[in-house]
Amino acid sequence: MKYVISYLSVFVLVIFAAACSDISDEITTPVEVGIHSEGILNSSSNNFHGKLLGENGFKDCQQCHASTLTGGTAGESCVKCHSSIGVHQDGIKSPSSDNFHAKFLKNNGLMMNECSQCHGEEYEGGYSSPTCQNCHKGIAVHKTGIKSPSSENFHGKFIQAHNYDLGECSQCHGDNYAGGLISTSCNTCHDQSNGPEACNTCHGDFNDPVKIAPEVGAHYSHLENTVIAAEVSCETCHNVPAAFNSAGHIDSTPGAEVILTGAAGEGSTFNPANMTCNNTYCHGNFEFLKSESNFQFVYTADKMEGNNFNPDWNKLDASQAACGTCHGLPPVGHIPSDLSSCVNCHAGVVDAAGNIIDKTKHINGVKNTFGN
Repeated sequence: MKYVISYLSVFVLVIFAAACSDISDEITTPVEVGIHSEGILNSSSNNFHGKLLGENGFKDCQQCHASTLTGGTAGESCVKCHSSIGVHQDGIKSPSSDNFHAKFLKNNGLMMNECSQCHGEEYEGGYSSPTCQNCHKGIAVHKTGIKSPSSENFHGKFIQAHNYDLGECSQCHGDNYAGGLISTSCNTCHDQSNGPEACNTCHGDFNDPVKIAPEVGAHYSHLENTVIAAEVSCETCHNVPAAFNSAGHIDSTPGAEVILTGAAGEGSTFNPANMTCNNTYCHGNFEFLKSESNFQFVYTADKMEGNNFNPDWNKLDASQAACGTCHGLPPVGHIPSDLSSCVNCHAGVVDAAGNIIDKTKHINGVKNTFGN
């Protein structure tokens, strides 16, 4: 009998061993368990854990360290070094999920440098192969110096280099740049109307919403503190967009297109090669016909005309608008007179010394005479 029992025991053990073998085949072997060797925490070592993530990524780690990577059966929490690592759960890429990565950062008060620990300084992949730039082309701006205008990493320089694509910013900061998914508001610094889309964000004076023209060339000689004529509107030289994203505003053509209209006169053009304005009324491209005048006695020819001067936009020494530059003193076709006698017919426009006293009546398209 005892031999029968012994044989039965052996038989049971064989069956049990076979069953265990079947079970063990079903258990997923921790693929990355071999990672735990010398150098695991040394980023310069080939055994550094960040370099050895397999195709399964954090799923291999989660077998022992728990789905939230806070310790699990291994007892060692990855969160000690990586406070943002808990974001790597199901739903990480779904905006509707509570585990969406942007919501995780916001809800936990975390900054972008938490991501760069593994994804690289420019979020191009780093130790963990997924690159954040697949979806966020503008994410590389989030580096040291992002807020410093003197830094090569200043966000304004980055945006300029990427043709002012503010859509890259609004992905995370919201359509109105007030924080969006990551809570940091761009409007804290960009406090002008329209936030980062205000005109003086990209050109003009960042601290003065009235000054929206670039501080290059003769812009401010035309726009403010003018001496001999009224201020010129932006629309005279440019198609002013209704909004930042209006068609033709931000395009692949370098520089701003100059399209002269209004006071510049019909047929006026701008030559970008030598930076000159050509055939502009405001610089002497005009003809006044004697036959159309109520004061024909002042004419010495069939017409009175200006010098049609072509000013150099970048020459700012006052020579480009000096008295006598745009028309003679007096103009060609005008009866002889000196500067001090202009007041006799153009009272209210000039004084006895020939100084412009009402700049709204000079270079305005109208021949203001005898107090008109």
